[in-house]
Amino acid sequence: MVKAHVVYNDFAAASRPFRAEAAIEDVEVEGEIPKELNGTFYRVMQDPYYDRDYYLGGAKTIPFDGDGNISAFRIKDGKVSFQQKYVMTERLVAERKAGRALFGMYANPFSHHPCVRAVQDSTANTNVILHANKLLALCEYGPAYELDPNSLNTLGHDAFVGVSPAKPFTAHPHVDPKTGDLIAFGYEMEGLGTPQISVYIINKDGKATFKRDLEFPGSGIIHDCAITDNYIVLMRMPFLVDVKDHEKPGKHQLYYDEKSPAWFGVVPRNEDVPVRWFQYKNCMSIHSGASWEENGKIYFDSSVASHNAFSFLPCRYGPNPPPSDISVNYVKWCIDPKSDSDVMPDPEVLLNVPCEFPRIDERFLTSKTRFTYLDCFRTDAGKEAQLYQGLNALARLDYQTGEVEYFAPGPDCLVQEPCFSPRHPDAEEGDGFLITMIDNTKLNRNEVIIQDTRDFQNVVARIILPFRLRSAVHGNWVDAERIPETEPVLIQALPDIYPHVPTVAA
Repeated sequence: MVKAHVVYNDFAAASRPFRAEAAIEDVEVEGEIPKELNGTFYRVMQDPYYDRDYYLGGAKTIPFDGDGNISAFRIKDGKVSFQQKYVMTERLVAERKAGRALFGMYANPFSHHPCVRAVQDSTANTNVILHANKLLALCEYGPAYELDPNSLNTLGHDAFVGVSPAKPFTAHPHVDPKTGDLIAFGYEMEGLGTPQISVYIINKDGKATFKRDLEFPGSGIIHDCAITDNYIVLMRMPFLVDVKDHEKPGKHQLYYDEKSPAWFGVVPRNEDVPVRWFQYKNCMSIHSGASWEENGKIYFDSSVASHNAFSFLPCRYGPNPPPSDISVNYVKWCIDPKSDSDVMPDPEVLLNVPCEFPRIDERFLTSKTRFTYLDCFRTDAGKEAQLYQGLNALARLDYQTGEVEYFAPGPDCLVQEPCFSPRHPDAEEGDGFLITMIDNTKLNRNEVIIQDTRDFQNVVARIILPFRLRSAVHGNWVDAERIPETEPVLIQALPDIYPHVPTVAA
């Protein structure tokens, strides 16, 4: 377990490890859950089961090292049940058998216990999605792990036909709503710092119908991508791998390279068209939002940090700047795939406040959409705090009018990534419900708030947990129509020992 005397910068406040599995059959609800909501809100947190102290006493531990722990809020007929369960990865099973940590620096087998260096080193801790009727826990340094959507039990990591169960698979695939295909990729396919990249298109039946292998010299984190009708845009952040002297204080195997540009790989979905790489000045393009094509050009939005936003990783050539000196805005990029130059123009700034985790009505991905929802930081919404530990408001960006509407859930509340559910399958874009987990720091608990987008300032329902979870990374809403077998959590089967107790209709 995580010992109290071991302190990591990210193990504080809402990021303290939860380190438990739990279930609640009937969760407390304030307000009224819209009758249109019938499905499951899945989320995942990086939650270390054991103190990450095997290698150098945990001195090189970073947030990415936590084990994947999945939340499932099942909503039906205005009621909510809740379940929390770890993804039983090969890595976690090995450690559970030993009763202690066995793995060192993430994706670096030479820092692991010799007996587990052949064990799949994947935490499945970054995203949770549904595709081909399979619930999948994802991280970008290993394969997709399949879970049972009812019990959340782990089924294995051979989820797709034509995708290796032993190779990295992105934490951020995207579904093309026009075809139902999952667009995905993996990078560092031959190990930490290697240049090999694979791009996949996986159909509705879970079979890879397209695989394109390419290389980019050197390393670099490719956390997310953008997709359009004809292209996949890989967003490479300027991180390099260097294991020389990584044991020393202040060193690591991953460094932010202040002298490297950001690179964007434009991968045509037509194999006969060559791949191109475009560069922009040093920055981090982190998460994508809307993306489409117009007049032969590619447009896509993303959150972008002006410098190293991962304060737990060192810079290559100097000290990390204070978090207050790093801006993270929301921008619109433009790439002309037929341009004579590989240098990208400056993006248009769409939201000039600290913000992250953009989400759209994903039924309209690859089309020019109107609304984007984001987490953001507002100084008038509460105490000042740094990015990733202090996002305290939600924003709705209206492309059509240029207006931005903000909503703060409370002076002592932080917001996690929102997700959107349409009011009904044929609803207009943006007409539906925003579902967001918040950290109520004053009451030391988590709540899921539901907003009707017709009145962005109103919380129609609040789902209240009687405890606090660790802050999540990503999550998604899945309508019941996509997994109709999913049922509310049953904590204990009702005993058949009281024949006089009637069954009363609801």
